[in-house]
Amino acid sequence: MPEQLYFMDVGHNAICGGIPAQVANLTNLQFFNVSYNRLCGQIPAGGNMPRFDVFSFQHNKCLCGTPLAPCN
Repeated sequence: MPEQLYFMDVGHNAICGGIPAQVANLTNLQFFNVSYNRLCGQIPAGGNMPRFDVFSFQHNKCLCGTPLAPCN
């Protein structure tokens, strides 16, 4: 992923799978939206990830972790 990425909006795309851990390394990322997809797994921690709220991740199949419910 390009380190200079500032804006990432892939909401409403029926994307399956998980969020790559490398997303947490995008230190310039100011906006992140993966809502309304079919993503599963734990939301990566660290980096700028804590700045993104529940609306960035809502309505996915089974995402978990901050800011959503904890993973089992």
